[in-house]
Amino acid sequence: LDANGMASITVADIENGSTDACGIANTSIDITDFTCADVGPNTVTLTVTDVNGNTSTCTTIVTVEDNIPPVANCAAPFTIQLDANGMASITVADIESGSTDACGIASTTIDITDFDCSDVGPNTVTLTVTDVNGNVSTCTTIVTVEDSIPPAIACPANITVNTDAGFCSAIVNFPMPITSDNCGVATVAQTMGDPSGSMFPVGATTIEFTATDVNGNTNTCSFIITVVDNEAPVAVCQNITIQLDEFGNASIVASDVDGGSTDQCGVASISIDIDTFDCSNVGDNNVILTVTDINGNVSTCTAIVTVEDVTAPVVACQNITVELDPVTGTVTILGTDIDNGSTDACGIASYSLDIDTFDCSNIGDNTVVLTVTDVNGNSETCTAIVTVEDNTSPVLVCQDF
Repeated sequence: LDANGMASITVADIENGSTDACGIANTSIDITDFTCADVGPNTVTLTVTDVNGNTSTCTTIVTVEDNIPPVANCAAPFTIQLDANGMASITVADIESGSTDACGIASTTIDITDFDCSDVGPNTVTLTVTDVNGNVSTCTTIVTVEDSIPPAIACPANITVNTDAGFCSAIVNFPMPITSDNCGVATVAQTMGDPSGSMFPVGATTIEFTATDVNGNTNTCSFIITVVDNEAPVAVCQNITIQLDEFGNASIVASDVDGGSTDQCGVASISIDIDTFDCSNVGDNNVILTVTDINGNVSTCTAIVTVEDVTAPVVACQNITVELDPVTGTVTILGTDIDNGSTDACGIASYSLDIDTFDCSNIGDNTVVLTVTDVNGNSETCTAIVTVEDNTSPVLVCQDF
């Protein structure tokens, strides 16, 4: 048979020297054309007619063979993906792309149908086409197997710890992540953050891991390590003594009573509950120092602020004139008689004189010292002239003689 599944013969192919005494008029055969349906032995009858109309026949066997292989057509190279189990498969229909045969195709097969992780990359797949008469033809195509599924990776849960005592950080240990992959995990590497067992600072630190499978696919996971500073600062107070100014006022700042407060993470601020003082505060005063660290932890201590009034009064004297008593011949004065508006921020407690009583022996000018003492024991003096006068006429007593 030819490529179209056809074949034909002529009388000459069958006639093999037929004879007649008077001569042969014609020869003919009953079958001249064959198709795929005639594959195998076929009996062909030769009829010989002489010139006088006499006929004779003979037969021969014409064996029809189909020796032309089918035309095997393969699909163009293509790519398949491994599934989550690392497997992939194809069928004949994926490779066969219109193979033909004049007499018909009996079967099509492929040499590889299943693929796994070991087949990642190009694979030559052979299509075998067999026609109904046993002729075989093959073709090949490239099936590229890809693993595009990234590995699965599960990081530890978020971790929260307190700072280690005396440090503004904490040592934190954590396990490696759990990984899996359809073809196998090649590497697991930490790609962000300090390694396990490091000293982590206060706050949030992101730890990231990256898993890479044997085919180069990657996946990442991350978790957060949070270090919390719950350790209060160490508040240290110192007692101080301050003096009121001439106006009876004094003020301090927090650093005046801070005796070296510390915190492992740093002190953010210090404050006091009382920072101004006046005369009403003379003596010991409890002042609370509040120390706040940079993470909001608070600690307090108490300092004694001793307020002193060391400013003497401002004294002012005035000269006065007094008269002796006409009966006793004496006169007594008070400190306030000499005082001419002495002042003190915290108040005057007393006015005292070195001389407060006068008699006839003091007629004239007398220097008197006024001592002004404030409520806190400070004193100052000034002098005044006390002029003593005797303006009482003598009592005359006459007698007759």
